[in-house]
Amino acid sequence: MRLLLIDDDEVDREAIVRALGQSVHRFHVTEANCAKEGLDMAARRHFDGILLDYLLPDANGLEVLTHLNRTSLDQTAVVMISRYEDERLAERCIELGAQDFLLKDEVTSGRLTRSIRNAKQRSAMAQALRISHEKLKELAEHDSLTKLVNRYGFELCLNRALSQVKRQRDMLAVILLDLDDFKGINDTLGHQMGDILLVEVASRLSKVVRESDLIARIGGDEFVVLVTEQEGRYFPLSLAKRLLKAFEDSFHIGETEIMISASLGIAMYGESADSASELLKCADIAMYRAKKLGRNQAQFYSEELDREVRQRNRIEQGLKKAIKNNELRLYYQGKFDAVSGRLMGMEALLRWMHPEDGLLGPDAFLPVAEEIGMMEDIGNWVLYTALKQTRTWQLLLADSGQALPVAINLSASQIGGESLSDKIKGALDLSGLPPQLLELEITENALIEEPKQLARELEQVVALGVTLALDDFGTGFSSLEHLRHFPIQVLKIDKSFVATVGKDDKGCRLLSALINFARGFDVIAVAEGIETEEQAKFCRDRGCDLLQGYLYSKPLTVEEFEQNLIRPLLSQSRH
Repeated sequence: MRLLLIDDDEVDREAIVRALGQSVHRFHVTEANCAKEGLDMAARRHFDGILLDYLLPDANGLEVLTHLNRTSLDQTAVVMISRYEDERLAERCIELGAQDFLLKDEVTSGRLTRSIRNAKQRSAMAQALRISHEKLKELAEHDSLTKLVNRYGFELCLNRALSQVKRQRDMLAVILLDLDDFKGINDTLGHQMGDILLVEVASRLSKVVRESDLIARIGGDEFVVLVTEQEGRYFPLSLAKRLLKAFEDSFHIGETEIMISASLGIAMYGESADSASELLKCADIAMYRAKKLGRNQAQFYSEELDREVRQRNRIEQGLKKAIKNNELRLYYQGKFDAVSGRLMGMEALLRWMHPEDGLLGPDAFLPVAEEIGMMEDIGNWVLYTALKQTRTWQLLLADSGQALPVAINLSASQIGGESLSDKIKGALDLSGLPPQLLELEITENALIEEPKQLARELEQVVALGVTLALDDFGTGFSSLEHLRHFPIQVLKIDKSFVATVGKDDKGCRLLSALINFARGFDVIAVAEGIETEEQAKFCRDRGCDLLQGYLYSKPLTVEEFEQNLIRPLLSQSRH
């Protein structure tokens, strides 16, 4: 065992070396006669133990002990030796890192050997405990997958940085980054591939940030960058652009090539918030805005954005209780024969009677419902409610010989399920409504994913006798392909084309082409958004089958629709 003996008394050093020489254990002793010489030796070489005299000419043993603990990379066993018996001194030596305290008068071969061996064991235990503590600290503050700082570690660093910024009045920014549609990658390629992608993303982002920036992974696919040393007011935006640029090249994982983008939210200290939790919250709000505006971009936090998000949260919380509290409503808008003006059917339109905000249109809450996974529940409610009401009107009109079909909008999440035809059949059976009186409207965007599987499912729906309509026709990217692959029987021409009548010659020509297109495919053409007689005449003259819009009827409550449009049919049948 290699020992360093630091003692200015040559007689004491000889006595100690002689006692060690009598031990059954082999000790190699290096001597130093002052603190400076001993510290220099300890810095150059590793010793298994140090015998340290408390009183030295250039420093006392406590000062040497403190310096050893501060500079030594690995803890060395230290036995403090002194000529004076002092319990307080002994306790202080142990507190500062010595493993034992021995009086020079007590130095014998056996006692000295035992003290050194015990000190070595205590030192090893202390070292193991320190390593264990450091590992626990590493686990507590770092992400096990990417090895980046985790949320806990990031919040510790952010709070420390905020304390410094507040004192020095510096600038600080938080950039929150969330991968776009990472869930889709997990669902299609598996979670193992998703984890590998996260590691690659972490590596790529780490190369973009500066050494002074802190990057952390604080959630599944959520990363955050702390920017403290800013090169000008707009530096966070410049860094955000570099982070976005990191996603321009695809990620190669094995033989799989993955393209993914990210949405970023930026919050500035002082302008956005003053605390760690508020800064993260503001960055999250800005990131949500980036996703809402199309993803793959960065947005700064603003008070206006905060108000918008607060309103969204109110909508989300309210939606979760809307069906249970009977707050949803169906309004009905008639569809009329373009030539005779006769009522030929109706469309069920969803509204929400919000307890605080009043009547809300679908644009105010359906996007939120889609995000929080409520579209299936809402869609089922709409389906059953509309079929039940239409069945009531069918029975009311039985003697008139006229039956009015109802059109219901289906969301992308509803038509993607393999049980759609079973669900439709179950709703029809429950309501007693003939399938010929149900028309399902789908948008072009809902047909983009899994077109072959979706075509098979829609064929089964049509086989029930249900009519299938393509809503907002002309606004999608592949209208012709949709007509070729899907069993479409009705085309609803988007109101944006109708609005060009009398205003835009090019738009009018396009509207004419869409109506002719429907006639060429031998499907029913419905023009939406008819508000003027000029628009009605234009569509009528070009062979449009049905017209729908405020010129004929606005969306009405059940009571209004029945009073204004259903009961007049009964009067006509009596004459």
